[in-house]
Amino acid sequence: MRRSFIIISLCFVAVSACAQDNSRMQKIAQQMQERFTKADTNGDGMLSREEAKAMPRVSSHFDDIDANHDGQVSLDEIRAYAMAARQSKGS
Repeated sequence: MRRSFIIISLCFVAVSACAQDNSRMQKIAQQMQERFTKADTNGDGMLSREEAKAMPRVSSHFDDIDANHDGQVSLDEIRAYAMAARQSKGS
């Protein structure tokens, strides 16, 4: 009985940690979306090099983020770059 309680408690802790991590990731994604929208001064859904200056990390990694090399970065390209960077840190 005690063993079951410990296992259930550990599962609860793990689920809680995952939920907190998910909530944190959602908050980060929302903040990124807001910062991107604010930086996108012409509202075309892309950041030029000039617009990217409003997001210093994006600006400093612009060429790496610009996956299709069209001279602009989309929010999807930024997300993909951030995800790849996060995964490489975990490796």
